[in-house]
Amino acid sequence: MKKLILSITSILFGAQLFSQSTALHFDGVNDYVKITNHKDLSGPDKITLESWIYVDNFNSSPCSNCAPLIWHQGGSYRFGTGNGKGLHFDLSDANGTQSLNITSSVLKDSVWHHIAGTFDGTWMRIYLDGVVLDSLRTKFNSIGYTSTNADVWIGDPQTGYGGIAEETRIWNYARSAKEIKEGMITTYDNSFKGLLLQYSYEDGDPYKDNTKVSSVSDQSSLGNKGSLENFDLKDSASNFVIGLAYCDSTVYGSTSATACEQYRLPSGKRMVYKSGTYNDTIRSYQGCDSVITVKVEIRYNSVGSLRVVACDSFKSLADKTLVYRKSGKYQERIPNAVGCDSIINIDLTITKPSTTSLKYSQCGSVTLSGTGKVVTNSGTYVDSFTGWGGCDSIIIHEVTILKNSSASANLDLCSFVACPTDKNVIYKQPGVYYDTIMNAAGCDSFITYNVISAKTTGEVDVTACNSYKSPNGKTWTESGTYRDTLYGANSKACDSFVVINLNLIKPKAASTSITACESYTSPGGKRVTSSGKIFETYKSTLGCDSIIQTIDVTIVNIDTKINRDWNTLISASKGVSGAKFQWLDCQQDLQKIDGATSAEYEASGNGEFAVEITQGSCIDTSRCTVFAFTGTENIGGLKMKIFPNPNSGNFLIELEESLSDASVEIIDLAGKCVWKMHYSEMKDQMVNAPLESGMYKVQVKGAGKTYTSAIVVQ
Repeated sequence: MKKLILSITSILFGAQLFSQSTALHFDGVNDYVKITNHKDLSGPDKITLESWIYVDNFNSSPCSNCAPLIWHQGGSYRFGTGNGKGLHFDLSDANGTQSLNITSSVLKDSVWHHIAGTFDGTWMRIYLDGVVLDSLRTKFNSIGYTSTNADVWIGDPQTGYGGIAEETRIWNYARSAKEIKEGMITTYDNSFKGLLLQYSYEDGDPYKDNTKVSSVSDQSSLGNKGSLENFDLKDSASNFVIGLAYCDSTVYGSTSATACEQYRLPSGKRMVYKSGTYNDTIRSYQGCDSVITVKVEIRYNSVGSLRVVACDSFKSLADKTLVYRKSGKYQERIPNAVGCDSIINIDLTITKPSTTSLKYSQCGSVTLSGTGKVVTNSGTYVDSFTGWGGCDSIIIHEVTILKNSSASANLDLCSFVACPTDKNVIYKQPGVYYDTIMNAAGCDSFITYNVISAKTTGEVDVTACNSYKSPNGKTWTESGTYRDTLYGANSKACDSFVVINLNLIKPKAASTSITACESYTSPGGKRVTSSGKIFETYKSTLGCDSIIQTIDVTIVNIDTKINRDWNTLISASKGVSGAKFQWLDCQQDLQKIDGATSAEYEASGNGEFAVEITQGSCIDTSRCTVFAFTGTENIGGLKMKIFPNPNSGNFLIELEESLSDASVEIIDLAGKCVWKMHYSEMKDQMVNAPLESGMYKVQVKGAGKTYTSAIVVQ
């Protein structure tokens, strides 16, 4: 497993460094990993394909135009070894395939290599061990997926990849050269954006029996498991093995770190206490030594002191949940300006608040001691002052106010009135007057006299019919504003002056015209059924005659009778100016007959019909009229003619063939036979039946046959 982690580094940030790890060995014959039901592997327009490989079996007849390591079976992308010891990268869209080939022998036998292929929408690139080997500008800007449900293979059961694979990945974007270089020695967790697939092949134990292992797990967030196909899983030729354990050279890198007081180098073997540059050795991505140069900046804690005087309690500077309630010496640590501890020694003094009580008793108001506040009501008043240490000094004022009293009185004035508390004072004009006496508590009693003129004035609105007589006996016959005086008439025996706003209601004449259907009822309740004039008088709420109205009434009576001319129905309102017509089918719930909007309607068959007539705003509908005409009734496949139809009970029956031993029955609408006759031989037969007006069914039977038709008797 990958276990060594650098948390602060410039070249390995956010990743896990390779040590000795587990890999998967392909036998070069038919081993491969199959990914079905995959998520998002058939969709990215841009892509990065990468893996560590250790080739130990270059096929004697290598595929010159294939990529057997990472292969989308929909033909969208392929990448891996090819062209002998070269590399091959295919991309496809709907118009064809673009290939980037490394034909030279860049791969070495039994040496670990990192290979990568990228596409950014314009350029295809192949990387070997973090270095770009070649690039190709494509004719398309996105990958064409002929099948989004196609499998993805790691390895190839046909041409056979022979060797070891480790850290096989697929990304949904083209990684930069820097990202590929740094990612060579990195294992990513599932939080990395854009990572679609990562196989670290750590599902089995190296060189052990792994026959119970059926798949490899995906370390990306998508969880695309791959099934192990054709692997022996019993020996090293086709099993899990130790990966990336071959050393070619020492790996060098650099990093920087900032720490407070001291810093432990990445290997964990040494602690440094001064700023400077240090060399440290850790295990490299191939399990060998990796030398890292670390530039270390040591920052230092600061120390200070603080004297605090607080009331009741003091809240900690470092921990807001901690409260000190006793005086004493305390030490706290908070971050300083350089991110290290600032050690503060606190000399804390806790003080308590003080309380003083004062009592007052006097007339009118009290000035509170110490504050200068004036209060006019009895009660307890509390003042606080901030004293030493920030504590409140509390003063309680208990106040009793001996109240001055006040009173008021209204005095009625006709000509003069005397002051009640001093008879020598006479008020001759309306106004507000004041007097002062001592009350029972020894405080002033202030008296207010409101001297009011008892002479009253008023204003009244009066509505009357035709004329009005005032309370003083004056009579007015026109609307307007009038003044009247009532001498000594009010409750104080003073004069009362009245302004009268007079509204006299006199009748008005009006006329109107009304058009009504069949009848009209006037506002006064008069009902008329014929045109003419109505005269009405309307009274106001006071009973005055307000309006004398003449109503010119026009009554519209619509003639709904229907006349008949053979097979044409004619409305009796034909020729009426402005009349509109709509014929209705009574047997279809008075459904409107399309196009039947004239005064006449030519029936096309027997039935019941009515007509809707519109005259102005009036609408009326006729009764339903039964219509039947001479014609051929075909009932049960047999034909019979009756002429005339309608008739008076006398009509001719014509049959399509002669009948022997025939009978004729006439049946009314209630199903009752009202006339019957028997004939030994019958084809054309005159019938004379005493029938009332109405609709009947004529039924002829004979020789096992039946003829039926309807007639209308008028």
